[in-house]
Amino acid sequence: MIKEIFIGRKPSDFHMNGVVKAFIISEIFLWSSWNAIIPIFAIFAATKIPGGSTEIAASSFSCYLIVRVIFELISGRYLSKSKEMKKFIISIAGIILISIGYLGFAMTTSVTSIFIFYSVIGMGLGIATPAKNSLFSMHLDKNKEVTEWSIYDGFVFMGMAMSATIGGFVASSYGFTFLFYLAATTNLLSIIPYLLYAKRRGTTEPEHLKRN
Repeated sequence: MIKEIFIGRKPSDFHMNGVVKAFIISEIFLWSSWNAIIPIFAIFAATKIPGGSTEIAASSFSCYLIVRVIFELISGRYLSKSKEMKKFIISIAGIILISIGYLGFAMTTSVTSIFIFYSVIGMGLGIATPAKNSLFSMHLDKNKEVTEWSIYDGFVFMGMAMSATIGGFVASSYGFTFLFYLAATTNLLSIIPYLLYAKRRGTTEPEHLKRN
């Protein structure tokens, strides 16, 4: 089956446009950072935070999900008729908020702050996800939509699988604080593909296309 996928295929069959490539690379960094933390976050909450427990970890995750849903609905409505560049900007702003949340975890000393910074991450993912998914969907190559979605899932989940193990090792060897700083930095790397594509788009496309 693997041979059928790759052998006898033209190089053009694997071509992806700039936005799709940027999105996939960005998502690898973003979700790898996320998965380096989340599988072991309950251990952090239960052992490193005064008054913390696995129940607190679970409740704070629920809080994150509620905040994310609210901001996704707001962002989706706000961006429904927005131009592409605004979606790039919102995506980047959301990614920055996520990193702020990770940095907050590194400085967390109370149960309350866990909820606060989980909410910040929820805000970040909430405003960024509709924008990012919209950009990806708009730029999928015709007749390659299924392939490009599968490539996205494949690479992102591979990154998440590796980062979960790496996150456990880093937390065990260097501590949770270092892990949170590392996740915040890696997450910020997910901005770079967007910036590079936006810069290239701004310098190479005709003026009338820049306004779209």
